[in-house]
Amino acid sequence: NVDLNNLKFINIISEDALNIISSTFSIKNSNFTNIYFDGIDIDFGKGNIDNLYFQNIKNDGIDLSGSNVKIDQIIFDSVGDKAISVGEGSNVEISKINVNNSKISIASKDNSIVNAKNVQSNSVKYPFISYKKKNEYGGGKLIISEFSSSNYFNEFVKDEESIIIDLDSRRN
Repeated sequence: NVDLNNLKFINIISEDALNIISSTFSIKNSNFTNIYFDGIDIDFGKGNIDNLYFQNIKNDGIDLSGSNVKIDQIIFDSVGDKAISVGEGSNVEISKINVNNSKISIASKDNSIVNAKNVQSNSVKYPFISYKKKNEYGGGKLIISEFSSSNYFNEFVKDEESIIIDLDSRRN
């Protein structure tokens, strides 16, 4: 079991600032600043991520593979790729996130299911995407509600094998 609280990850050049594998975890009240690759990478984990701040992340803020995770109260500012990347059959609940000046807010891919509510995206090129990346998996499923997006290029992007459900307007 991994329990992390009130930590600062600053100027990290390694592949991931934090990588957790096959563990139950809790990550709370922490900051990730100036991270050269991914901020957090969780592989086959189960746990909670609460009250974090990410700034100037070159790749993904949070990268999840084969995991079951609840994410709550996160702020992302200047993320080079995905604020939250969910893949390889993960099941994730997201609430109360704010993403600014980034490429993608939430990505669901490769048989993953993401339920997200209360998401704010400001100056994010692609707020919500869902797709199949790896041939051994199907598409992703992203269900969103209570969200707002401003200053974006394309709010919803998906391939033919994936789904994005906007519960506020019921468009697919």
